[in-house]
Amino acid sequence: MHTKRKSLKIGFVTGLVVLITVLHYSTIHGHLALHILHRELYFVPILLASFWFGLKFGFATALIVSLVYAPHVFVYDDPHSTLLTVVSQILVFNLVAVILGWLADRQRRQQKEILEAENLTLLGQAAVAIGYEMKDIVGALRQMAQQEKGLHCTEFDRDFEQEMGRLENFVDTLSSFASPERIEMLSTDLNNILSERIEHHQDSARKSEVKLEAHLDERGCPTLINAEMVGRVLDNLIKNAIEASDRGQTVIVRSYRSGLACRVEVQDQGPGISPEHLPKMFVPFFTTKENGTGLGLAACKKIMRDLGGDIQVTSKWGQGATFTLIVPREKLG
Repeated sequence: MHTKRKSLKIGFVTGLVVLITVLHYSTIHGHLALHILHRELYFVPILLASFWFGLKFGFATALIVSLVYAPHVFVYDDPHSTLLTVVSQILVFNLVAVILGWLADRQRRQQKEILEAENLTLLGQAAVAIGYEMKDIVGALRQMAQQEKGLHCTEFDRDFEQEMGRLENFVDTLSSFASPERIEMLSTDLNNILSERIEHHQDSARKSEVKLEAHLDERGCPTLINAEMVGRVLDNLIKNAIEASDRGQTVIVRSYRSGLACRVEVQDQGPGISPEHLPKMFVPFFTTKENGTGLGLAACKKIMRDLGGDIQVTSKWGQGATFTLIVPREKLG
């Protein structure tokens, strides 16, 4: 339905450009007022294209209008349209498209951010309630198993521990959506946290026959953050990168200073993320994994936002993916 509606809008804009062009050229030697009116009507498809589709499509429409509008000054002897007049009009066409398109894109980004924040808030409220209940259940099951000293079956004991571990990880993920009343922020070199988390995942990488490398900024990355929360995000990203990699491939964790922030990149050489999935990677409950919950990356986004930073992803299909943490640098003085 969305694609059909978009096609109809594009067709409508195209039809308007064609109709106005016919009217414009048919009145060159006619009534001056009509000729000027038809010229001004070109703003209608430009405004609609910019408002509906944003800067790129609006600017493209303005360029097309410019191309079909301008030739009459060279083909027809029109005393009312000098070369200066036509050039000025073309500049106005494109200026209007750029300004309105930029404003439309900015409004869409703001609406998307507001919607994401509202969704995360609602999810956080639900997660807190569910998380507390599940923690009680997990604790009770653990206590029962300890009292019974296991399930008296080695295979069942192992399966029980594995499933309980998965459940506890799920509860921890849910807890990440709860907005803490107060976050303890400490002055920390981000590289220290990175080195610790990379070392923690080396065994997992070796078992998967994946090389885990660190390329850390030699100048250090001084930040004012909560090391535990950032460590949780890094654990998630590094674990995902290792799982996405085939044998013999390399996962690179890179840090560097960038203006008022320190950036951390976790880059893999896996299959990458398809273009249609890329915008949804941080949407709660969206997952490409067979047994995934779709909450891990959404929780990472929530944590980084709570810390005053952000997380982004770039990927080319078939060429791996790169997740980037943006962590505000420590302000000195």
